[in-house]
Amino acid sequence: MNIKRTLLASAILSLGFSTSTLAVEKGDWLFHIRAINVAPNDDSTALNVGGSDVVGTGVEVDTGPSLDMSIGYMVTDNFAIELLADLSSKHTVSVNGLEGLDIPNGTDVVDTNVLPPTVFAQYHFSPKGKVRPYAGIGLNYTLFFNDDLTAAAESALGASNLDIDSSFGLAGQFGIDFEMNNDWSFNVDVKYIQIDTDASFDSALGPVNVGIDINPWVMGIGFGKTF
Repeated sequence: MNIKRTLLASAILSLGFSTSTLAVEKGDWLFHIRAINVAPNDDSTALNVGGSDVVGTGVEVDTGPSLDMSIGYMVTDNFAIELLADLSSKHTVSVNGLEGLDIPNGTDVVDTNVLPPTVFAQYHFSPKGKVRPYAGIGLNYTLFFNDDLTAAAESALGASNLDIDSSFGLAGQFGIDFEMNNDWSFNVDVKYIQIDTDASFDSALGPVNVGIDINPWVMGIGFGKTF
């Protein structure tokens, strides 16, 4: 039995997980880095062309991978403030409902990069445990940049002068830190971010405007470090 226990302990240590508990407490800094998948839960208005809505039209936003980094400060043993600084993710917007103009459904019309810094107020449920779940609510600002119309949009619609508005919205978060050695942890994190924007461009048919609710789920895995 003692040999089995020794082998089990050695296996756990070889995986990097701690057999002793190192509490997270007031005054600690928490750093996380994660690989993420940004999956829009998107919806849009109909395209407004030349001042009139075109029934049956709309746009979709694709899923994109990225990285995110965050830094948090434990204000108390349970409450923390976290600044999330995702590296920008690139997304493509496609259009539907313009078959009458010989534009197939799913034709890509816009490429853009998205930068969504977010501030969270977090509650840590078990700061002294080896498994430390937390939940947060926050405020997001999203900047769209490197916006480009695709060749298909330019040739089929005569599109030019693209503009995508920045967005403010709420965000929610739930994650778990699994304690490892030397103040490191393995992290799983899920966020929902409210991102609503308006996009517009000129075309051969007149000015085009569309409202887009992107509202992505952001799912990530990575590592954390306590300082």
